[in-house]
Amino acid sequence: MYESQLKKLSAMTWTLYNSFDEFTPRNLYDVLKLRQDIFIIEQNCIYDDMDGLDAKSRHVLLLDAGNILAGYLRIVPPDIKFEEYSLGRIAVKKDYRGQGLGRKIVQKGIDTVRSSEARSIRIEAQAHLEDFYKETGFITVSGIYSVDDIPHLQMILTL
Repeated sequence: MYESQLKKLSAMTWTLYNSFDEFTPRNLYDVLKLRQDIFIIEQNCIYDDMDGLDAKSRHVLLLDAGNILAGYLRIVPPDIKFEEYSLGRIAVKKDYRGQGLGRKIVQKGIDTVRSSEARSIRIEAQAHLEDFYKETGFITVSGIYSVDDIPHLQMILTL
C-alpha cells in the first residue's frame, strides 16, 4: 500500500449517530448520496432507499482526515426489520475500496450492537457477498431470494 494511502487510513475517524436527529446536514447529505451512488446508480437498481427505517436506526460513519465520508452502515434495532438487530446499507465509497474498510465498518457495527447486550445480529446480504460476511462470523440461515431483482440471503451472527 502506498504511504499516502496508509496515512489516509490512519487518520480516519468514526462517528455514531444514535438518532436521526443528531445528523449534521452535510453528513446526512453525504450518506444519502453514497447510498444512491452505490445501491441505485452503480448497481443499476431502482428501489426505495428511503424506506422509513433511517429515523429508527443508529448510523455509523467512517470519515477520512478531510471529513469526507469513506464508509457507512446503519443499525436497525430489534423488532423493526427483523426480530434481531440488523446491519444494513453497508457501503464503502469507490475511492476507498480495496483497503479493508468494509470489514472495519462491519466490525464497528458488530461492536456497537454487542455493547447493547444483544444476542445476535441478522443481515439481509447480497448473495455474492456471502463469503465476505462468513469471514466476519455470520452464518447463512436462508436460501437465496430476490430483493429488487438482486439475489439476497439472510445471515446471523451469534454474539
